[in-house]
Amino acid sequence: MTPLQFISYAEQMLRPTEPLFALVPPDKIEWKPTPESFSCGQLMMHMAQSLRFNADGIAKNEWALPSLRHIFLANRRVETATTEQAIALYKENAEYFYTVFRTMSEEEFLTASVDTPQFGSQEKWRYALFTVAHHLNHKAELFMYLKMMGVKVGSRELYGG
Repeated sequence: MTPLQFISYAEQMLRPTEPLFALVPPDKIEWKPTPESFSCGQLMMHMAQSLRFNADGIAKNEWALPSLRHIFLANRRVETATTEQAIALYKENAEYFYTVFRTMSEEEFLTASVDTPQFGSQEKWRYALFTVAHHLNHKAELFMYLKMMGVKVGSRELYGG
């Protein structure tokens, strides 16, 4: 897989994010299924922020938070975003994420490694795929939040169409 092929894949997987964010009712931004869960607004903010966090880590091999423990602690305090704020931040950070790979050589993408907080040393391509998987897991989580709130959603909202 080349960096450009990865971008094409990532764009396809992330494309339903903005329309899914738009389905969160304004009066449900603080809703969460359990006391320990992200609220809808926190989940959207986390999804948008993590794209830049991981893009910076992949590009620079420097992490804004030094360990998985620090990441977990920061996640407990993530801000709540309105739908409009989350969409704007998501668009900005998704473009930033794609730009990292547009400017990366195929050799760097395939052979260079990063020291990740979660897995130790990994090839950039592998951690790039993890970043998309992380986003997809949270997208499915938000999808289920919407279902639990009674918002009518189906496969089209989850996968695009």
